[in-house]
Order: sequence, then C-alpha cells, then structure tokens
Amino acid sequence: MQSVMPKKTSRIVVVGNGMVGHQFVESLRAEMGPEQVELIVIGEEKRIAYDRVHLSEYFVSRNSEALSLSTETAYKEMGVDLHLD
Repeated sequence: MQSVMPKKTSRIVVVGNGMVGHQFVESLRAEMGPEQVELIVIGEEKRIAYDRVHLSEYFVSRNSEALSLSTETAYKEMGVDLHLD
C-alpha cells in the first residue's frame, strides 16, 4: 500500500542566508509549517546565517559560533531545505 503525502500548496525559495533571509525563514515558519509550504534556502557562503552587525567582535574573541543566528539542525527541524556554498 502506497502512502499518500498531502501536496504542499506552494514552494518558496529564499536566495541569501544573511540576517534578513534568516529572519524571513523564522517568521514564515512561525506562520506556516512544512506541510503548508516547501521552503528552500540558498546561501552563497559556507556558513549558516550569522550576525554581520557584530562581525568585528569576532576579531576580539575569535568565536565565530557566538555570531551564529541558528544551526543546520534547527533548519532541518523547521523543515527547511538548506543549500550553502
């Protein structure tokens, strides 16, 4: 017996995984779950979204993780198809 998955009503592709793109993803997921909309994020950088405003602080502490806005695991849990690099 083949299971039938409900068809998603739409697909949204977010180009850019900066601060604004990340905020958009979080806001959209707060309103619509993975069963309602397929969400794909494409980012040019190898790193997941980070706080560019405080980037200069990295050179003081050399702690890039402190700048991260999320994790790849969090994106997976939100049902986001994340493509970096």
